Amino acid sequence: MRSTPLIPFLFFALQVAAQPQLENAGYEDWTELGTATEEPAQWSSVKTSDGGTFINNLAPQLCWRSDDAHTGSYSVNLRTVNSLAGAAAGLLTNGRVHAEFSISNSYVFSDQVTAEWNTLCSSRPDSLVGWYKAAPQPGDFAKVTALMHVDEGKIPVFNTLPNWVGTARWQAASATVTEWTRFSVPFVYLDERIPEFVLLVMTSGDSTNSVIGTEAWFDDLALIYNMYSTPDVATAYVTAQDGFDLNVGFSTNGEPVGPTDLFVELSDENGDFASAVLIGSMSTSEVSGSVPCTIPAGTLPGNSYRIRVNTSSPYYAPVDAGIIIEVNTALSEVDRGAARIRYSEQGLVVDLQGTDMGPSNYELIDARGAIVGSGSLRPDARNTIPVNVAQGMLVVRVVHANGALVQRVFVP
Repeated sequence: MRSTPLIPFLFFALQVAAQPQLENAGYEDWTELGTATEEPAQWSSVKTSDGGTFINNLAPQLCWRSDDAHTGSYSVNLRTVNSLAGAAAGLLTNGRVHAEFSISNSYVFSDQVTAEWNTLCSSRPDSLVGWYKAAPQPGDFAKVTALMHVDEGKIPVFNTLPNWVGTARWQAASATVTEWTRFSVPFVYLDERIPEFVLLVMTSGDSTNSVIGTEAWFDDLALIYNMYSTPDVATAYVTAQDGFDLNVGFSTNGEPVGPTDLFVELSDENGDFASAVLIGSMSTSEVSGSVPCTIPAGTLPGNSYRIRVNTSSPYYAPVDAGIIIEVNTALSEVDRGAARIRYSEQGLVVDLQGTDMGPSNYELIDARGAIVGSGSLRPDARNTIPVNVAQGMLVVRVVHANGALVQRVFVP
């Protein structure tokens, strides 16, 4: 009988993660210890394949619990060993192994019937990270493959390619690694669909070409999600006495499983976060939203400030955005009046008809703070500006001799 995972541990892991993660990815919980079928809980290998008792009894043991851990007490040790079919690479999957006597017909798959051998994930992580050690035979190397998929998913693909949403593939160097070493590999998405499962397989060596004696150790695997930051203004105006209020939008491709603490941080005037200033915070379970913030009075002016949304979760990677900070004057913000800014099929329309703004310049700033367009505008006229950016939010900054106006425009 397979043992039950430790519920308090899993609850704690979910609270820290705050978005979908691989289950028992620190390999602290195990089943059938001391037997040939010992496996990490929520993971499996060839001894528990769907090939039936006869095949499973003949199959070699390929994974072991190791006391050599990156964190916690244990890691998983995979070994390439001899079998009736020749060298069998150490293998572990969070799905299940489909085993046949013909190796070419074998694969791993998300077992949608058995909950412990599938991992639900309706998010689109940016990357997969983990820690490993390796003792390969010459020419051999460890491998990790992760698949985001809908419906039925298999590795290798077999007949499931239409269900593939994205993949991440990592291959270690053919070298001995004696210290715990971090690896990271991005997901490459094939389309815009939302996945249903994440399927992962790790091998000690080069799959069917591995060499007997090759070993690898894995620990602390995780899915990483980008946390994007979008200030609702391109320029903030401060004085020695008055700060500047703004909203900083956040978004991530990870569907939270619990509350996440968000901390909005402002860099120094050189874009360095070493001594970041906290300008806003909130706790939320939403995928996206905005955080009310205030840039402190007395902040030095500069063109290289950065803003980021940080979190209490180690599984979010903050993606910062730029912002300009200027000293406020009485003319810092022009009354919009009759000025109109909107997007059309012909481009971005900046309509200054009926205004007294006079000659003006414009800047187009994308969600990450980069200037993607600039130029001059004709006064008291309808100006059309070409926009060569992908779908998303643009900040339009129109600068006049008397100040500036700023507006966000969505490019469909």
